[in-house]
Amino acid sequence: MASTRACAFTLAGHRFAVDVADAREVVVFESITPLPLAPSFVLGLANLRGSVMPVVDLAPLLGLPPREARAQTLGLVLGHGAWQAAAVVDTVLGLEPLQPRDGGDPNGTSVAGEDGSIPVLDAGVMLTALRGAMGAAGGNN
Repeated sequence: MASTRACAFTLAGHRFAVDVADAREVVVFESITPLPLAPSFVLGLANLRGSVMPVVDLAPLLGLPPREARAQTLGLVLGHGAWQAAAVVDTVLGLEPLQPRDGGDPNGTSVAGEDGSIPVLDAGVMLTALRGAMGAAGGNN
């Protein structure tokens, strides 16, 4: 069930949002351990209170230039089912109310921003695609 609010953020100068039902938390990773032979969108692994968390770059999925991991990496932890990953973001703008998109698509939503609407990304679809790509690269799912 979709919630009525979204977590808005920026990535490479573009604004996006995800449903708060899929956003678990915002974290700052002090270090990210590179993962040899991982797909390029996997920046590495990080320790989140004793749990190993993949840190991923959503930019290529969104047609934006890829990023590199650096110290003090800001991550938005997304969850879908039992699988979680931290998506690297530039800034978190806050929580905003969701609004149906024009055009009658009942699944389409946006967030009204000061400079126009902000698209709401489907975290479940993105995480499923990332997981599939990671499984294909590693030979398992």
